[in-house]
Amino acid sequence: MPYLDCSREETKKVVSEIISKLQEGVEAASKELQIPNLLYNESYVGLIIASILGHKCSITPQGSDALDENDNPVEYKFISRRNEVYTGLSFQFHWLSAEKVVKYQQCTHFYFAWRVGFVVEKIIRVESAILMPEIIAKAGIDGSTKGHKSFGYRRIENLVASRQATVVYPNESVNEN
Repeated sequence: MPYLDCSREETKKVVSEIISKLQEGVEAASKELQIPNLLYNESYVGLIIASILGHKCSITPQGSDALDENDNPVEYKFISRRNEVYTGLSFQFHWLSAEKVVKYQQCTHFYFAWRVGFVVEKIIRVESAILMPEIIAKAGIDGSTKGHKSFGYRRIENLVASRQATVVYPNESVNEN
Protein backbone atom coordinates (compact mmCIF):
# COMPACT_ATOMS: atom_id res chain seq x y z
CA MET A 1 0.00 0.00 0.00
CA PRO A 2 1.48 3.38 -0.94
CA TYR A 3 2.01 6.01 1.75
CA LEU A 4 2.57 9.73 1.44
CA ASP A 5 5.82 10.79 3.11
CA CYS A 6 4.75 13.85 5.10
CA SER A 7 8.26 14.27 6.56
CA ARG A 8 9.45 15.77 3.24
CA GLU A 9 9.44 19.58 3.13
CA GLU A 10 7.97 19.63 -0.42
CA THR A 11 5.09 17.43 0.71
CA LYS A 12 4.48 19.54 3.82
CA LYS A 13 4.26 22.65 1.63
CA VAL A 14 1.68 21.07 -0.71
CA VAL A 15 -0.35 19.71 2.23
CA SER A 16 -0.32 23.16 3.82
CA GLU A 17 -1.60 24.73 0.57
CA ILE A 18 -4.38 22.13 0.31
CA ILE A 19 -5.45 22.68 3.93
CA SER A 20 -5.44 26.45 3.41
CA LYS A 21 -7.73 26.15 0.35
CA LEU A 22 -10.03 23.73 2.16
CA GLN A 23 -10.20 26.13 5.10
CA GLU A 24 -11.10 29.00 2.75
CA GLY A 25 -13.98 26.95 1.32
CA VAL A 26 -15.22 25.90 4.77
CA GLU A 27 -15.07 29.50 6.02
CA ALA A 28 -16.94 30.82 2.94
CA ALA A 29 -19.63 28.16 3.38
CA SER A 30 -20.02 29.10 7.03
CA LYS A 31 -19.91 32.87 6.62
CA GLU A 32 -21.78 33.32 3.34
CA LEU A 33 -24.16 30.33 3.31
CA GLN A 34 -24.48 29.49 7.04
CA ILE A 35 -23.33 25.92 6.45
CA PRO A 36 -21.72 25.04 9.80
CA ASN A 37 -19.47 22.20 8.57
CA LEU A 38 -19.14 21.78 4.83
CA LEU A 39 -16.92 18.70 5.14
CA TYR A 40 -19.05 16.74 7.62
CA ASN A 41 -20.35 13.56 5.94
CA GLU A 42 -19.36 15.05 2.57
CA SER A 43 -22.17 17.59 2.86
CA TYR A 44 -20.53 19.55 0.04
CA VAL A 45 -21.82 16.82 -2.32
CA GLY A 46 -25.40 17.61 -1.26
CA LEU A 47 -24.66 21.26 -1.97
CA ILE A 48 -23.43 20.35 -5.48
CA ILE A 49 -26.52 18.20 -6.17
CA ALA A 50 -28.93 20.85 -4.84
CA SER A 51 -27.25 23.47 -7.01
CA ILE A 52 -27.59 21.29 -10.13
CA LEU A 53 -31.27 20.52 -9.41
CA GLY A 54 -32.25 23.98 -8.15
CA HIS A 55 -33.25 22.63 -4.71
CA LYS A 56 -33.04 24.24 -1.29
CA CYS A 57 -30.12 22.50 0.41
CA SER A 58 -30.37 21.70 4.11
CA ILE A 59 -27.61 23.31 6.14
CA THR A 60 -27.99 20.96 9.11
CA PRO A 61 -27.26 17.22 9.27
CA GLN A 62 -30.73 16.38 10.63
CA GLY A 63 -33.87 16.05 8.51
CA SER A 64 -34.07 15.73 4.75
CA ASP A 65 -31.11 16.67 2.55
CA ALA A 66 -33.08 19.28 0.61
CA LEU A 67 -36.43 20.65 -0.43
CA ASP A 68 -37.38 20.27 -4.10
CA GLU A 69 -38.91 22.97 -6.30
CA ASN A 70 -42.28 22.38 -4.59
CA ASP A 71 -40.74 22.46 -1.07
CA ASN A 72 -41.13 18.70 -0.65
CA PRO A 73 -38.39 17.02 1.40
CA VAL A 74 -36.01 14.86 -0.64
CA GLU A 75 -32.99 12.67 0.11
CA TYR A 76 -29.70 12.47 -1.82
CA LYS A 77 -27.52 9.37 -2.12
CA PHE A 78 -24.32 9.28 -4.10
CA ILE A 79 -21.48 7.07 -5.18
CA SER A 80 -18.02 8.08 -6.29
CA ARG A 81 -16.35 6.33 -9.18
CA ARG A 82 -13.32 4.20 -8.34
CA ASN A 83 -10.63 3.26 -10.85
CA GLU A 84 -12.64 4.68 -13.76
CA VAL A 85 -15.70 2.44 -13.16
CA TYR A 86 -18.76 2.23 -10.91
CA THR A 87 -18.75 -1.58 -10.83
CA GLY A 88 -19.53 -2.99 -7.37
CA LEU A 89 -20.70 0.28 -5.86
CA SER A 90 -24.01 0.78 -4.09
CA PHE A 91 -26.06 3.55 -2.53
CA GLN A 92 -26.26 3.24 1.25
CA PHE A 93 -29.17 3.78 3.62
CA HIS A 94 -27.43 3.25 6.95
CA TRP A 95 -28.21 3.79 10.65
CA LEU A 96 -31.81 2.79 9.87
CA SER A 97 -33.62 3.41 13.13
CA ALA A 98 -37.39 3.82 13.25
CA GLU A 99 -36.80 7.59 13.50
CA LYS A 100 -34.67 7.61 10.35
CA VAL A 101 -37.26 5.55 8.48
CA VAL A 102 -39.91 8.16 9.36
CA LYS A 103 -37.59 10.83 7.93
CA TYR A 104 -37.29 8.87 4.68
CA GLN A 105 -41.06 8.33 4.55
CA GLN A 106 -41.53 12.11 4.56
CA CYS A 107 -39.45 12.42 1.40
CA THR A 108 -41.27 12.43 -1.92
CA HIS A 109 -38.21 11.36 -3.91
CA PHE A 110 -34.74 9.94 -3.54
CA TYR A 111 -32.05 11.31 -5.85
CA PHE A 112 -29.15 9.01 -6.71
CA ALA A 113 -26.00 10.69 -8.04
CA TRP A 114 -22.95 9.29 -9.77
CA ARG A 115 -19.86 11.47 -9.29
CA VAL A 116 -16.15 11.78 -9.86
CA GLY A 117 -14.66 14.04 -7.20
CA PHE A 118 -16.51 17.34 -7.45
CA VAL A 119 -18.17 16.53 -10.78
CA VAL A 120 -21.62 14.93 -10.85
CA GLU A 121 -22.06 12.80 -13.94
CA LYS A 122 -25.63 11.59 -13.53
CA ILE A 123 -28.63 11.96 -11.21
CA ILE A 124 -31.64 9.63 -11.16
CA ARG A 125 -34.90 10.52 -9.37
CA VAL A 126 -36.95 7.71 -7.79
CA GLU A 127 -40.26 8.11 -6.00
CA SER A 128 -39.54 7.17 -2.41
CA ALA A 129 -42.62 4.92 -2.25
CA ILE A 130 -40.95 2.54 -4.73
CA LEU A 131 -38.00 1.80 -2.41
CA MET A 132 -39.53 2.38 1.04
CA PRO A 133 -40.86 -1.18 1.53
CA GLU A 134 -37.30 -2.54 1.23
CA ILE A 135 -35.89 0.19 3.49
CA ILE A 136 -38.58 -0.41 6.13
CA ALA A 137 -37.86 -4.14 6.05
CA LYS A 138 -34.21 -3.47 6.94
CA ALA A 139 -34.82 -0.97 9.77
CA GLY A 140 -33.28 -1.63 13.16
CA ILE A 141 -35.44 -3.38 15.74
CA ASP A 142 -36.72 -1.58 18.88
CA GLY A 143 -35.13 1.78 18.03
CA SER A 144 -31.77 0.27 17.09
CA THR A 145 -29.68 2.12 14.51
CA LYS A 146 -28.20 -1.15 13.23
CA GLY A 147 -30.50 -1.34 10.23
CA HIS A 148 -28.94 -1.02 6.78
CA LYS A 149 -30.13 -1.21 3.19
CA SER A 150 -28.06 -0.75 0.07
CA PHE A 151 -29.13 -0.49 -3.55
CA GLY A 152 -26.62 -1.40 -6.24
CA TYR A 153 -26.19 1.24 -8.91
CA ARG A 154 -27.45 -1.19 -11.57
CA ARG A 155 -30.67 -1.66 -9.58
CA ILE A 156 -31.30 2.10 -9.70
CA GLU A 157 -30.50 2.20 -13.43
CA ASN A 158 -32.91 -0.70 -14.01
CA LEU A 159 -35.67 1.38 -12.41
CA VAL A 160 -35.15 3.87 -15.24
CA ALA A 161 -35.34 1.07 -17.81
CA SER A 162 -38.63 -0.09 -16.29
CA ARG A 163 -39.95 3.51 -16.20
CA GLN A 164 -40.05 3.61 -12.39
CA ALA A 165 -37.37 6.32 -12.23
CA THR A 166 -36.12 9.24 -14.30
CA VAL A 167 -32.68 10.48 -15.26
CA VAL A 168 -32.85 14.17 -14.33
CA TYR A 169 -29.20 15.05 -14.99
CA PRO A 170 -27.86 15.07 -17.58
CA ASN A 171 -30.47 14.30 -20.20
CA GLU A 172 -28.16 11.80 -21.89
CA SER A 173 -26.67 8.51 -20.80
CA VAL A 174 -23.25 8.36 -19.14
CA ASN A 175 -20.99 5.40 -19.88
CA GLU A 176 -20.32 3.55 -16.60
CA ASN A 177 -18.28 0.68 -18.15
